[in-house]
This record gives sequence, structure tokens and C-alpha cells, in this order.
Amino acid sequence: MTGSPARIEGTLTSWDDDRGFGFLTPVSGRGRAFVHITAFSRGSARPRVGDAFSYEVDRHGDRGPAAVRVAPVGGRWSAPRARAPRPTRGGRVALVVGLVLAVAIVVAVGVLATTGARATAVDDAVPWLIGGALVLSLATAVVYAVDKSAARHGRRRVPERVLLLLGLFGGWPGALVAQQLLRHKTSKRSFQVAFWATVAVDVLAVAAALVLVG
Repeated sequence: MTGSPARIEGTLTSWDDDRGFGFLTPVSGRGRAFVHITAFSRGSARPRVGDAFSYEVDRHGDRGPAAVRVAPVGGRWSAPRARAPRPTRGGRVALVVGLVLAVAIVVAVGVLATTGARATAVDDAVPWLIGGALVLSLATAVVYAVDKSAARHGRRRVPERVLLLLGLFGGWPGALVAQQLLRHKTSKRSFQVAFWATVAVDVLAVAAALVLVG
């Protein structure tokens, strides 16, 4: 049976208060860890450079090793109260664009099912295709929610490649909704670039398939 991860004591050596993140350096002086404001214990004072903390390290963080369950030295960590996230204006635009794309694909498949040269075969497959896409989107949204919860409570994270593969295989509408409603993975530019690349590949693959079938 595996015990709880060992706690490390270190000092906050860098902090951007406007953006809410910085870096903790252990007493040994090696292996600093990224830390976000949401990793600090409930009721903690605003972090300041030079403050001493104890923490655990998640080596699967978005920016490399990340400090989780951060508490003042000698104190106990308790989960911060969850705040209802709100999509940004840019996030709302992305959500609308993504959902319009999803609706357009469904409409295109429906039109092909009634007018294409192979209408009968396509018509039989439409319910399965749409149902499968909905199930995959729902499953993808659930995985995002699990990863968000893991990030908040300092548990093992879902690898980014898993999130991207789920989107690539057709779960991107659910991923897009989860990203905006949970405010998860929206601020990491490299992830967003990779995510929208998977959306483009998926949409192009569906378009090519529709052309071939039609």
C-alpha cells in the first residue's frame, strides 16, 4: 500500500501577485516547483516572497513540477473553497464558434443522409454516428472535470495527451464546453494551440469523409 507523498519544506522565491503564481524552492536549493494561488491552503494569507511553506510535488503539472497542498510550515493544508468559474469574453466566442462547427457537421450529415448517392446506407448510420459523438463528448467533459478536481485537490493529473486525443477522436465539443464552464486549460497557450489543431484535423477528416460518401 502506497503512503501519502512526502512533504517538502521550501521558500517562495518568486511571486507574480497580479497573475497569481510563482515558484517555491526547497531548502536543499534544487528542484524548484511552480505554484498557483489555488494550491494554497484555505485561509492562507496572500503569499509573499520569502515566506516558508510545506508542500507536495505533482510532477505531471502543466508547467513541469508543480507544488500542491501548500501550507505554511507547521500548519495543516485544507482544500480552498471552490468558486464558480465564469467564461471570459474570448472563451464565450470560442464556445460559440465550436458549437456552430458541431451543429454544421450534424446538419451536413443529415443532409447527406437524405440527398446523397448512398443516402440509405448513410441514413442507417446517422443515429449511431451522432449518438457516438454525443457519448464521447460527454465522456470527454467528465475527464476534464476529473482533471480540474485533481488540480484543485493536489491529486494525480490526467496527462494532456489524453485530453487532446479525446478531442481528436471527436470529443472536442464536450472538451470545449468543459474548458469554458470549468475555466480549465484555457490560459495555457500551448495546450490551446494543440487543442484547436485537433479540432481542425477532426473537422477536415469529417468533411473529407462526407465528400467521399456523397
